Amino acid sequence: MLQANDSQIGEDKPSVHGADSGDKLADARVRAQSGDDLLPPVEPPSAGFIIQLFVVPALIVLVIMGVWLSINWLVRTTSADPHQLIQGLEHGASVARWQRASELADMLRNSRFAELKQDKSAAAEIARILDRQIEAGGMEDDNIQFRSFLARALGEFEVQEGIDVLLKAAQSERDPREAIVRDAALQAIATRAHQLQQHDPPRALKSPHLERTLILLASDEDPAIRFQAAYALGKIGTPKAIEQLEVMVDDPDLDTRANAAISLAHRGNAAAVETLSELLDLEELMMARETSGGQKRGANPSVFMHPAMQAVLDLSKKNAKADLSLAIKSLERLAAADERELQQAKVPTMAVSEARRVLQALTANSDRRAEADR
Repeated sequence: MLQANDSQIGEDKPSVHGADSGDKLADARVRAQSGDDLLPPVEPPSAGFIIQLFVVPALIVLVIMGVWLSINWLVRTTSADPHQLIQGLEHGASVARWQRASELADMLRNSRFAELKQDKSAAAEIARILDRQIEAGGMEDDNIQFRSFLARALGEFEVQEGIDVLLKAAQSERDPREAIVRDAALQAIATRAHQLQQHDPPRALKSPHLERTLILLASDEDPAIRFQAAYALGKIGTPKAIEQLEVMVDDPDLDTRANAAISLAHRGNAAAVETLSELLDLEELMMARETSGGQKRGANPSVFMHPAMQAVLDLSKKNAKADLSLAIKSLERLAAADERELQQAKVPTMAVSEARRVLQALTANSDRRAEADR
């Protein structure tokens, strides 16, 4: 009897356990249903919501594209003929004006428009427009851009007309924002001087104010202006310009020193040697990077390394008496540099092979001179 009762009790336990599980499951379902009841009802999005989310942004994008296409069409339709483009420079929206001036500068750099570069009347008209814009003195971004591109376009001509207006633009500093106009004007003067020298026979820029103005700008407070002035002085190459460059190889700004030294070297002037050796010295380059203060200019002095090597070669060919020992020492250290040193100075590895090539060329030049002197 006891065994039967135990068996009966054992059979009753699963049924009790099953009942408890059922109750818990029922409670969980009740709780789940109560949680669902707390959520807001799901409704389909309204027409107004869809318009705000999709239609309005799409309309804004279409309007922006329409404005851009209109301006682009206006610029292109007026640029079919460069003379029409010049005539329309001062018309239309301000953004369209500087875009037309930019396109004109690009056209003048294209060999297809070589005849336009010789057009005195076209150069004179652009100069008059630039002069009017300088006198108007607008300091809005579009006006500044307009004057900048006008100066760049004017620099592409191979005539004398317009040089005095470029000199005027280079000296206009009524507002710090005009710095880009001054920079563009100095680049234009250098470009004009270089292109005229390519003629046969070479021609020089003619202006009673050219030399004096560039020498004045060579002492400007803005190092970017001194940098461009050094480049322009190197292109005109007059005796007084050379004298000024000999002073500028000691300028506190590395970029300015570099431009002055490279210009002197290409003319066979030994005053460039010390600065050229500086531009080729890894330790000097690392120090220059550390003292640049993260400024945009001067942040990567190694960009002058290749031009400096070419300048050393040119100097050795044009001035056999120049003492290149300082530059040669810098080249030898560079030629023996390891990857770690190059990385610290942010110098590309190809500079090592180039330094070796230059050293070989210098040795060959020296050997040829020695053989010629026998």
